[in-house]
Amino acid sequence: MELLEQFRNLISVENKFIKGWKHQNKPVLGYACSYTPEEIIYGGGILPIRVLGSLEPPKLADVYLPVNVCSFAKCCFNKALKGEYGLLDGYVVSNSCDNQNKTYDLWRHCTAIHKTYFINTPHSATENTIKFFYEELERFKEWLTKEFDVEISEENLKDAIEIFNENRRLLKSVYELRKRSPPLVSGSEALEIVLSSMMIPKDEHNKLLRALLEEIKSREDLPKKGVRLLVSGSVMGNSELFRLIESVGGRVVADDLCTGSRYFWNLVRENGDFTMAIAERYLCKIPCPFMYSSEERFKHVREMVKLFDVEGVLIFSLKSCDVHSFDAPLLAEELRENEGLPVSCLEWEHSLSGIAQLRTRIEAFIEMLEE
Repeated sequence: MELLEQFRNLISVENKFIKGWKHQNKPVLGYACSYTPEEIIYGGGILPIRVLGSLEPPKLADVYLPVNVCSFAKCCFNKALKGEYGLLDGYVVSNSCDNQNKTYDLWRHCTAIHKTYFINTPHSATENTIKFFYEELERFKEWLTKEFDVEISEENLKDAIEIFNENRRLLKSVYELRKRSPPLVSGSEALEIVLSSMMIPKDEHNKLLRALLEEIKSREDLPKKGVRLLVSGSVMGNSELFRLIESVGGRVVADDLCTGSRYFWNLVRENGDFTMAIAERYLCKIPCPFMYSSEERFKHVREMVKLFDVEGVLIFSLKSCDVHSFDAPLLAEELRENEGLPVSCLEWEHSLSGIAQLRTRIEAFIEMLEE
């Protein structure tokens, strides 16, 4: 479908919406984590876009970083060194991933992006940490106001929250299409739709999603049937791994990814103090592994398994991604013992060659499920 192809093309930092935004002399802010409060950025008339890196060898970044640094963080930094994030007016990191945290200083000193901010995100959700995060977000608002000469009013935040919540509801509707057999939307297509939502103004993405949900009803070129899989693990900034899974007979019908379901699953409260509502949503959403504790996320995965009729689970951990490497065995045990599901834990590098090396093991796992 032409519209699905459009979503894929929008993942590029060179897409027409970003260029149009810049043409209006409005700032664009890159961010490195799903815990970045985009509503606050958007409420200031600034476009937040996710820094997703690329799959090419990070030759420039290798000069600055050792081999045991997360390849995704390295690829993001490499793209900045090449000047491919030249449209960015600033860069924000959330205190979540140690590898991204440490490359933050390199972004500040070694790239042309000098307006940078480090959001001190707590690693648990309690009354005290939510209050702390609220105060941190107030400081972030002050920084945005000063650096970009913008106003972030309560009315602006209210509008941003409503637009973002609509996007989350629409993305959930897209995921609902994957409950069918065969699904109306493939795993790679769904991931591309979610990734594109991080790269353009949310109101424009909402228009595209509404058009897709109407057009998809009459889709004829349906994805083929296959083994129904859930994918969990480290960040995925593109759909190549999902496409590999699909090429060997797997169908990714659900996911537990920060660039997938965890990005949009929870809404922001639309009343009261809006900065506090944002603080609550981001700390209390389906957690990433760096958050304490894992029970809420494991519960989310078990629910996805049931809702999407999952037959097997693939857990992908990037090399040197400590939080996911520690978490993967616990999640695998949870699913094997409590859900009776086959689970395969795989380690990979964020590169085309790293993805290709997984082919044999993924193929063997799917063949086992088909028996």
